[in-house]
Amino acid sequence: MFLYFPQMHPELLTAETRKMLPQETCFLDPGLGAATDPKHVRPEGAPFDQRTAKALLSDTLRFGEAQAHPRDILAQSLIEQAGALSPESGRAVQVEVEKSVLGAVEAVDANASVDAAKRQAQMLLLLAWSLEERLLDLRNVEGKLKSAWDRLDHSVAAGSEAVDEDVDPEALLLGRELSGLMPPEASVMSMPWRKLLESFAVLMPGQMLCTAEAEIGLVLAEAGVPEASLADLPGAARVFRAQIWRLMGHEALPLGKPWLDEMLTLGVYAPVAGNE
Repeated sequence: MFLYFPQMHPELLTAETRKMLPQETCFLDPGLGAATDPKHVRPEGAPFDQRTAKALLSDTLRFGEAQAHPRDILAQSLIEQAGALSPESGRAVQVEVEKSVLGAVEAVDANASVDAAKRQAQMLLLLAWSLEERLLDLRNVEGKLKSAWDRLDHSVAAGSEAVDEDVDPEALLLGRELSGLMPPEASVMSMPWRKLLESFAVLMPGQMLCTAEAEIGLVLAEAGVPEASLADLPGAARVFRAQIWRLMGHEALPLGKPWLDEMLTLGVYAPVAGNE
């Protein structure tokens, strides 16, 4: 089995992209998906069950939307880039996460440190899952609006005896945008994949990852991350294998995080500069 990274919803990938991936590729479910969904795999060691995960996510988002002027947080970058919540809400989310979920920042022993890392990892992935679902909702709305505009254009054209040569297509498009009926482009969501990588590795230790994000491969190649045989992941354009901390861009193993010294394999299923 291969685990796709960083997206957790296969619907976010194009049909062409999914065809490039190995047939046994699965997607991570941090605790919110349907347990019977064959496309998803839920970490066995996840600290929160589905009921708890849903309650935590709901309470965290509700808390974040109600508070103002909280301090900086772990999930701020994820939320700001996805645009699902305001920066103020994002910072409030982490305050609540740290107080009610993560507990003490400094662990008293190695096991407690790993347990705290798992709770933090699952909480971050729950937020990412929620943001991906919001993006899918935006795509659905966008598709319906585009369809409505197409029907309107067709209706106007069909009702005219002749094509009006004075109609300016650019002006018509601008009018649509200014009307507020067309949502912002929802085809791309920039995810801070380095922040998510640790969470994937903590909840699914030893699991080989694959991605179709060429930018990830480019960043790893330019950073000189060691590579492995292409035979390890059939069909991959490039396969990287190194300690988790190195894949995350650290210069050395961070203090207090020995789990980041484990080896991780990541296959890139997209052309990477220098390897076309």
